[in-house]
Amino acid sequence: MTNIDKYINPLGNFIENNDLSIDDTDFICLQYDIVDEMEKDEVGFEITQDIFELMEKHPLVEFGTPGPLTHFIEKFYNDNQEQYQTILKKSVGEKPTIHTVWLLNRVINGTKGQIKTELTQIMESISKDESLNKEIREVAENFLE
Repeated sequence: MTNIDKYINPLGNFIENNDLSIDDTDFICLQYDIVDEMEKDEVGFEITQDIFELMEKHPLVEFGTPGPLTHFIEKFYNDNQEQYQTILKKSVGEKPTIHTVWLLNRVINGTKGQIKTELTQIMESISKDESLNKEIREVAENFLE
């Protein structure tokens, strides 16, 4: 069984089979259960891309603030900063979501210099991209303010 089958697909199935337009504690609990399994199985940074792809498939879903998945992938940030930023930039560049824009803001707040400028420019471009869902643009605008 692959990481996607074991950890990511159950989350995607839950999203597809439930109305997550309101705060859903069952979804947050499921995320905690999945994260607990990943930690027990010593899943590492390699699953980060799969988590971003899950978020991209469900652009308006609230994964928490920040949520169990965010805490899980961010624990690898210090040792994989450049790789994490690359995955994040690719994700928000191709298919920004409410949650990945939020993750982008967290990285912007923790960086300085050229990378902060580059990531802020990405945020500005998301806020102005009329092809994106209005909610995603508004999230980006709010972070820029």
